[in-house]
Amino acid sequence: MKTLKVSTFKTVILTGLMFLATLMPFAGANSSDQIRFFEYSLYNLKIYVRSPLEAYPNQSITVNITATASAKLIINYTAIELYTFNSSTMKDEKFAYIEYINYSSPLSFSVGQSWSETSYDSTIPESALSVVYGKLILVWTETGTDESTTYTREPTFIITSLKNPELERVKMENEELKQNITDINNTLTEALNNVTDARNRYEGEIGNTRSVATFLAVTTIFFVATTVYLVMRKPKEYF
Repeated sequence: MKTLKVSTFKTVILTGLMFLATLMPFAGANSSDQIRFFEYSLYNLKIYVRSPLEAYPNQSITVNITATASAKLIINYTAIELYTFNSSTMKDEKFAYIEYINYSSPLSFSVGQSWSETSYDSTIPESALSVVYGKLILVWTETGTDESTTYTREPTFIITSLKNPELERVKMENEELKQNITDINNTLTEALNNVTDARNRYEGEIGNTRSVATFLAVTTIFFVATTVYLVMRKPKEYF
């Protein structure tokens, strides 16, 4: 299958998907196992795609697809094209093509029957930016009526949001810097508290010393005054 040229309309749509992935990183995902879910349903066929919630560039991801039929039908072809934005060219590019069911081996489904398959070896390019999105290529035939009807659909959806190692490093360094500033502030506060306590103790000791000195001075003055008084009161001796 030939790679389609990117039109202006497609670029706008893909930019919107990228923006939604940023605003709602956990939409349709189970936070306990970090899986993103995409569901496509039309007539008697339901398709579920499970992929990682987040990933790093240069990382291999698994993409699981499950189909469930509510009527007799045949899935003629199923594949997922994987795209990302190139951080150098700022253009979207296809980097993987996962074929699950091909025209040479179509799958027949009875009512309530399900089928599931997982691809394990899709590696995200090192130049990938922000998000990986997929285009589901789906061809199936409804066989439950007298006349069979074949449908072809190609919905686009988010596969995974991409982490930025450099941004995470900067965030980590920022958190460490904040922690260092907090530690310094705590140390400074503790030092100021110690200075305040020492000053309070010093002022208390100075106050006590002043009280003792005042008491001694008053006592001395009283003793001198008493002595002078007694001397003055001493009877004169006549010879």
